[in-house]
Amino acid sequence: MREHLRHGWRAAAFTLELVAGDRARWLTGPRARVDVTAHAVTHHGRVVRYECYAVPDRRGRRHPAVVVTHGFTHEGAADPRLQALCRRLARAGFVVVAPEFDEMRQYRLGEGDQADLEAVVAGLATHPGIDVTRVGVIAFSFGAAPALIGLARPPLRDAVTFAVVFGGYFDLKRTFKYVLTGAYDGFGYHGRLPVPTVGDDRWKFLRGNQAMIPPSPTSHLLEEAAARRIADPAAVVDVRGCSAAERAAFALIENRDPDRFDALYAAAPFVDAWVQRLSPVHTAHAIRARLILIHSFTDQKTPFIESIAMSRGVPHAPPPSLTLLNAFAHVDLRLDWRSLTSLMRDGLPGLVAIWRIVVAVMRAARL
Repeated sequence: MREHLRHGWRAAAFTLELVAGDRARWLTGPRARVDVTAHAVTHHGRVVRYECYAVPDRRGRRHPAVVVTHGFTHEGAADPRLQALCRRLARAGFVVVAPEFDEMRQYRLGEGDQADLEAVVAGLATHPGIDVTRVGVIAFSFGAAPALIGLARPPLRDAVTFAVVFGGYFDLKRTFKYVLTGAYDGFGYHGRLPVPTVGDDRWKFLRGNQAMIPPSPTSHLLEEAAARRIADPAAVVDVRGCSAAERAAFALIENRDPDRFDALYAAAPFVDAWVQRLSPVHTAHAIRARLILIHSFTDQKTPFIESIAMSRGVPHAPPPSLTLLNAFAHVDLRLDWRSLTSLMRDGLPGLVAIWRIVVAVMRAARL
């Protein structure tokens, strides 16, 4: 009983700090120092850089480690939101490792980030303060793909005991349709959310993933068209000089009508080959780690039904923890305190849900 109370209190303190901000040091007090050190590991000629966050331990004890992976962002591991989370996790007792993923920084989906994650996890054994029997991964948004695909095979399958996934995807085709058109359908849910025009990353995605299109002497024309749309989503561009494959990819990315998606997708078979390779749904049966899944009902980047699918698609892992709520806007914590009604409907249930997530993470790490 005392152990359960201790876990509950530490989870409550962490939750309060998460909501109140980095200045509220609920866990270890205002004098707690988090050391941030830079590291690098080399594999197959690639250099992977990462930062390590840890509170100095004078007793020399080994602590559980958590590798925090970023999603699509030009800032990479320097994203202030990610850095704030890493400091909070370090004060909670983790050694936190935040790698820099080159593909994610370029809005690119590929297998390079997965290999980099494997190299970083393999290198944890060289850190004297890390207990390699208690290693987890926290992954956000599209950044969950390298982790989930990697967890289905050695070495990650044997090294990682738990994974926390915020707003991840499971089937890339289904997610692709949602990102481009706002439509979702599955597991008893059907609907359509408005696709934003501000902050719509479809053209960054096209520019970052041109390698999925068959090579062509006109690829620079498609890149220029994508760049113009990034600068001005309403810009008029002419892709008639591009190859047939490039025009098909452009039409697929440009489309916002869910009724046209399947036909446009079928007209670009090279996209499907790329999608199948990068969809965790095809390898998840081999995952052994405990999954803690969190998704917002109103997530505009990935549909919440992806986490439902994920929770049902890992038959050989411990039963996943699945939390669906409205306390997050994609991966950003957004509790609504504007009125008593919103507080009772979303705020307090959101706090309780977050507390339960934190308890599950601490138990998974045996913290």
